[in-house]
Amino acid sequence: MNTISQKYFDIGECIYCHKKECKLTTEHVIPFALDGTLTLRNSCCENCRAITSKCERNPLNENWAEVRACLDYPSRKRNFENEDFKLEVVLRNGNKETLSLKKSEILGITQFLEYGLPTILTNQISQNGITVRGVSTFGFGVNLDEFIEKHNIKQFSYSAKYKQNFFETMLAKIAYGFVIACWGTECFEECFVLPSILRKTDNIGLWVGCDFEEKILPKIGIQNGKNILKLGIFEPAKSDKQLIIVRLKFFANTATPEYLVVVGTLNKEFKK
Repeated sequence: MNTISQKYFDIGECIYCHKKECKLTTEHVIPFALDGTLTLRNSCCENCRAITSKCERNPLNENWAEVRACLDYPSRKRNFENEDFKLEVVLRNGNKETLSLKKSEILGITQFLEYGLPTILTNQISQNGITVRGVSTFGFGVNLDEFIEKHNIKQFSYSAKYKQNFFETMLAKIAYGFVIACWGTECFEECFVLPSILRKTDNIGLWVGCDFEEKILPKIGIQNGKNILKLGIFEPAKSDKQLIIVRLKFFANTATPEYLVVVGTLNKEFKK
């Protein structure tokens, strides 16, 4: 599995519904809110844009707002410099208090959901939703010990709400766009993730998961850069199908979990 350079810059049709005779907009493969610069021009109609953009709002605007502020990631609608971030704490004297913090003062805590393998790669096929097997927590802001001492904190709590499998759908959308950026739309014999991206099905766990034991593809590991995507092919035993796999890692210079997306099957006539 190798890192692939972008090949297809201008698509000329909606990558979701394949309409051509309509107004087409630019799609970011990695969302703009995560400082993504890889784009597909003329690749999304307005109707599909309204549907597919919804999956990014919950993970990026709600759950990952603090880390985006800490890392100076862009926002079209929010000014993180002027925003107040709230944190419920219990002080050492037992009093409860709500801290109002500027971005230079926050812990930048965020959570990453962890899963098993995409169930299409296992013998336990699940048709609905996805099963979360763990959660890992990372801080991208100020030092935790210094923060606790400065504010005289006994304890504090952090929570995140993951809604309607939006995070997993965002993973599928990123992977799908990356495949098209590298190989174009003609590479697919069948695209598995498209119905989930368009919110037509609730079987995202078939295609999205983690591969901590590197059973399918080697891990990315800690690397320089913000977000790393790698594209590969996996040939299951006793099958003549070639599965198009994308492994992706956010905040790549840290030990954050890596995600695996089985995007579809490779067209046998396609030459990379």
